[in-house]
Amino acid sequence: MPNMHHAFDARLEHRALGLAALTAATVLDTITQRAQQRKAYRTLVNLEAIKISANDESYQLVVEVSNDDFSTTEVAAIVDLGATEVRQSGAPDSEAGDSYEVMWTTEQNGVKYEKARLKLFTAGTSPSITLGCYSTVLGNV
Repeated sequence: MPNMHHAFDARLEHRALGLAALTAATVLDTITQRAQQRKAYRTLVNLEAIKISANDESYQLVVEVSNDDFSTTEVAAIVDLGATEVRQSGAPDSEAGDSYEVMWTTEQNGVKYEKARLKLFTAGTSPSITLGCYSTVLGNV
């Protein structure tokens, strides 16, 4: 695992390491700000286990932002994981021990959003992924 230092704040731990595997689409966590303002985040994703044995499993961790409790959403970031056969641009297979760092903000296309959530989408033959995920606030930039 790469040596990336991230300040840890338990309020921004979206999913702890060591929890059960995820096998279907699910919301990992929702972040709510007191006001619609531009705030920057750095999110670290650590893979503990990932099933890609059928070579058709894909997993997308999507940061969605919204001002209306997610009736409508905008995408702030996407982490694409899974087998090389289904990953964007043919990226290599994701493996246990991989770490991904994602930078994103609560402002997209000139609109500032009050709420953000991390949502996992899965596809393929019996998908299963175990991961830990948390964010660090970079500030109002």
